[in-house]
Amino acid sequence: MTPLICFDLEGPLSSQDNAYEVMGLIPNGHKAFEVVSRYDDLLALEGREGYEPGDTLALILPFLIRHEITEESIEQVSKRAHIVTGAAELIGRLKKKGWDLYVVSTSYEQHALQVADRLGLASNNVVCTRFPLDALRRAVSGQDLALLKEAEEYIIERLYHENVGRGARDRLIKPYLDDFYWRRLPETAIGAPNRRIEVVGGRRKVWAIERIARQHETYLREVVFVGDSITDAQAAKVIEAAGGLSIAFNGNAYIVPYATVGVASTDLVHLEVVLDEWRNSGREGVKRKIEAMPRPEADSGPFYDWLVGKKGRPLSRVLAVHRTVRALVRGEAAKLG
Repeated sequence: MTPLICFDLEGPLSSQDNAYEVMGLIPNGHKAFEVVSRYDDLLALEGREGYEPGDTLALILPFLIRHEITEESIEQVSKRAHIVTGAAELIGRLKKKGWDLYVVSTSYEQHALQVADRLGLASNNVVCTRFPLDALRRAVSGQDLALLKEAEEYIIERLYHENVGRGARDRLIKPYLDDFYWRRLPETAIGAPNRRIEVVGGRRKVWAIERIARQHETYLREVVFVGDSITDAQAAKVIEAAGGLSIAFNGNAYIVPYATVGVASTDLVHLEVVLDEWRNSGREGVKRKIEAMPRPEADSGPFYDWLVGKKGRPLSRVLAVHRTVRALVRGEAAKLG
C-alpha cells in the first residue's frame, strides 16, 4: 500500500504565521492579532458550537477590510515566507520513496498554494481556507467601517497586553469580543465572520484527512499526520486513536498531549527516520526506534519522544524542549496558539 502523509503547513513546512504577518501591514496589527488569537483559543477551549480552532483567520477579516488589504497583499507577504530547513529535502525524498503527500492547512489559499508550489507539491494535494477578500471588501459601507474603527481601537488600547497569550486580559477580552463578533458585526454587511469564511481547522481538518483517506481507499490507521498547534490537535487525537501516526513537530501544549510521537528539531528532514520506521515496522517499530535513540546535547535537537501514555512531569519535560526549539524555528509566531 502506498504510504500517505498529511502535513500542516504553518509550523512544519513554513515558519511564518501568514495571517500574523498580513496583520503586520496594519498599524498595531500584530497587537490586534494577538488579542484575537487569544480569543480564538478561549472559544476553542470553551467548545463553542460551530467554532473551530484557527477561526482567527475569519475573525481578522473586519480589520483587513477596514485597511483595504487585498488578496495581492497576502500573496506578497507569502512570497517572503521562510521554508523550514529540510522541508524541501524531506518532501523530495518522500516522493522518490513513493509516498502520497498532502497539505491540510488553516492558511489562506493565497499563502498555502504558493508555499506548496515552492515545495513542489501539486495544488490538487492542498486543502486550505478559501478567502475571497476582494469581493467581501467591496460590500462594506461607511457605517460598517466606523464600527470596525471603534472596535480596532478598543482592542489595541484596552485589550492588548504583552502577556495577552497567557491570559492577562481574558476577563476583558471574552465579553467585549463576544458582543462585537456575535451581536454587532452580524448587523453589518460583513456578517458573522465564521459564516463568511470556513477555516480548515479543528474538526474541518479531520474531515479533510478523512476525505483524503477515502480517496486513497485506505484507513486512518494507515495515515501519518504532522502538526504543531491547536488547529491540529483534533486531527492528532483522531489519527492516534485510530492507530495511525500523529507527529507533533515542535508542538505546543495544545497538540503534544494528543500526538503519538514528538519530534523537536530545527530541521524537518529529521522526520525521515521516523517515517522510514513507520513504513517498515509500524507503530511498535517506531516506538522501539525512538526509545533506543540517545538524547542530543544541542538545543536544536533532534529530540524524539514516544508520547503515548506520557503525563505529568515527563510530559512537561517534553513540552519544555518543544517550546525551546519552537522558538528557534518560528520566532514571534511561536507564541501564538
